[in-house]
Amino acid sequence: MVENGTYTGTAQGHNAKITVAVTLEDEKISQVEVTDEHETALLSENALKIIPQKIIDNQSTAVDAITGATFTSNGILKAARSALSQAGATATEFTAKEQITKQQHNITTDVAVLGTGLAGLDAAITAKEAGADVVLIEKTGRLGGNSVVSGGFMYATGSKFNKEEENDPAGLVKFYEDFAAKEGGKIDHDLIKEVAENSGSAVDYYADKYGVEFTAMPLGISKKPKTHVNLEKGPVAIMGPVIKRVRELEIPIIYDQTHEKIKTENGQVSGIATSGKYADYDINCKAVVIAVGGFDGSQTVRDKYAPSAQGTRSLSTPYDNADYIDITSNLHAATEFKDGVMGIVTANYLSVDGGANGLIITGKALAVNNLGKRFTKEGQHYSLMYNDAKKSAGNKFFWIFDQNNASYDAASQMPEAKKCASLQEVAKLIGSDLQTLQRTVADYNAAATNGDADFGRDDIVPVASDGPYYVIEGYPTTVAGFGGLKITPDAQVLDTSNQPIAGVYAAGEAASGQLFVHTYPATGTMLTVCTVFGRIAGQNAAEYAKE
Repeated sequence: MVENGTYTGTAQGHNAKITVAVTLEDEKISQVEVTDEHETALLSENALKIIPQKIIDNQSTAVDAITGATFTSNGILKAARSALSQAGATATEFTAKEQITKQQHNITTDVAVLGTGLAGLDAAITAKEAGADVVLIEKTGRLGGNSVVSGGFMYATGSKFNKEEENDPAGLVKFYEDFAAKEGGKIDHDLIKEVAENSGSAVDYYADKYGVEFTAMPLGISKKPKTHVNLEKGPVAIMGPVIKRVRELEIPIIYDQTHEKIKTENGQVSGIATSGKYADYDINCKAVVIAVGGFDGSQTVRDKYAPSAQGTRSLSTPYDNADYIDITSNLHAATEFKDGVMGIVTANYLSVDGGANGLIITGKALAVNNLGKRFTKEGQHYSLMYNDAKKSAGNKFFWIFDQNNASYDAASQMPEAKKCASLQEVAKLIGSDLQTLQRTVADYNAAATNGDADFGRDDIVPVASDGPYYVIEGYPTTVAGFGGLKITPDAQVLDTSNQPIAGVYAAGEAASGQLFVHTYPATGTMLTVCTVFGRIAGQNAAEYAKE
């Protein structure tokens, strides 16, 4: 028998410990409140709100997690379980499986938008503000897609934040096309021109409409201040106001729809049929925007469309699985894949740009493989370090932070960092022989004075001769897959005869195959692509629906 009262439990969430207070009245759960958490803003929002209510409604901690926020959901459930144990609950009490009664719904609207990352949300807002009725359809249980866990960067020329120093759309087009040519590939000139010419106004859109303040800076490959970011809030600075605007406009959001198919009648789009865990929907509409994300969350799918990424990790949701192919299969939609991914190096499965992940991307510590040899130009653009890691003879990679490195203190605080008293201990940890590692360190230190003939780095700080050293292991990781539906500059999806499919539009990662080859060229390009074509798709879908 449980004792009535309020009890507190704690468990690990995605980022840190989550504390939950559970109140029992008449031996039943009457209240569940998350009292302390440090989860990723927006990503965990639905889990923090919905899971406590599901526990109350089902009188159980065995309810299903919110898809797309599993770690947070499970943290709340385990913390609630701990609280109930303190109240005297046995292992079998409050553990009934969640009861789901699947429902069928019929909806009529003008535009259906599939996907709630930045491209989908911008498309929905634009279509709604253009006078169309809009419904958003999401395959997970949360908003934001990959955009909400991105770095929040936008790559642009001619914005109000950099136009005095950098206002050259034609030069930006040339940069992207030259980068593709170096990889032996080609990108669509008209599409990349659309991105470049509208990149500055895309940044200004968030500044003017939502009051987002950006800092423009040189980052990665470019030495000019093309990379825009809100230094305080990162992706939340953009995604927060966008999600708020969706709610202000009262755009309906349908969650957990894992299968969708576009319906046609007499050769015209007539709607969407969807299927999900809790409900199926038959949606009548005149236009569809597809912004369902990429393909690298599923290892099988990723290995098919980007075979060079085999053996790497992925930070993308497993729902990024190229489902746009099945969604449009009856329309004979054209696709384009060039074995392209957005590759980075990571130390863990948490946020892309924080903690140990941020240190190995930007910390400029000596990086070696498990043979004890350098394999990359440390601190260069993360996509290039990813490529170098994939090509390296070693199968593991390590960043060695010494007392001369500016990130040494930060590295010492990372739980992923292993402390070594000497280079001998470092060699043992990484699996190389000591002599090879010592030779690598000696050559690296000499390059600080004589120049880095191997990798061309000009900011090397010699490694300290004495320990301790902090070593962080990193792994090649994908965070996006470049490919998907072929589109026109109007964001209209093309069929296999290269003809536009009336009423069907696409944007974001689901339509990125014409814009990239193998390697991600510049930090912030993807969010800019999402904004530019998301807004174009929303505007054109609304106009088509009015015809």
